Amino acid sequence: MKTLTHDVILERFLKFVSSNEDIKVVLMVGSRARQEKPADMWSDLDLVIFTENPDILIHNENWLTQLETPMITFIEKIFGDIGLERRVLFENGVDVDFAVFPIEKLQQFSDHTAVRNVLSKGVKVLADKGDYVSNLFKSAKNLDRAKENAGKIEMDVVKNMVNDFWYHSVLVAKKLRRGELLDAKVTCDVYMKNIIISFLKWSVMLKNEGNVEPWHGVRFFEEWADDKTLQSFQQIYAYYDKEDIWSALNQTMNLFHQLAVELYDLLYAEYPLEAEQYARTFVESDGNSTTERYF
Repeated sequence: MKTLTHDVILERFLKFVSSNEDIKVVLMVGSRARQEKPADMWSDLDLVIFTENPDILIHNENWLTQLETPMITFIEKIFGDIGLERRVLFENGVDVDFAVFPIEKLQQFSDHTAVRNVLSKGVKVLADKGDYVSNLFKSAKNLDRAKENAGKIEMDVVKNMVNDFWYHSVLVAKKLRRGELLDAKVTCDVYMKNIIISFLKWSVMLKNEGNVEPWHGVRFFEEWADDKTLQSFQQIYAYYDKEDIWSALNQTMNLFHQLAVELYDLLYAEYPLEAEQYARTFVESDGNSTTERYF
């Protein structure tokens, strides 16, 4: 009996595609389609499918048995909620993501920024029944995303995120004082950290003139972030403990200040201190803070 692998599943799926008239396009993306950071033993198989009847693949599990009996399967939003994918775990840890879209959304799909970022890393056309994608992804393949993104940093967006961060630092302090520890922890350790990641990415791109490009999300963070940043990240996440969340909030605020000032310097702009001044004063107002003072 043949050992189940990603290649075996792919072979069976393409056979299924050939006999299914509704499916028009199948693309492979992710680590198995790219040269940079190619697939390793832990990688999944990422497939993007365009069909005339998406519901059959998304909201019906029966077709999966033509590939292999699934051990676990569920539905998840993808690419910033523009579509859905069925994620499947087969035997031997063989995991496949089937992102499914209606064929009429093919152009809209390729124009989406998050999609272009993924496609430009690598894409393979596995099926194209009708020459739908002959020239569609050329721009994505050749896109120098790092330089383009570095040139598109808008000060209004940066300032809004500065205010967003400091607003939520006050919100975390309020929740801690109310006793909502988990809500405070999630806001500090997820929402505020996402803003920090955005500032880190901008700084990395600007300092390297677009020649170094952070990956989407936090993929390979340990490779594109510098040692100082990696060390600081050891201090900014909290246990489910009130005092530890206060400490993580303070460390998070201090790190964001450093990153924000650095980014504004790289953009030849003056860092707006007013929001931070107000937020720090509020956070420190009952003596729970050990934040460093920058004003």
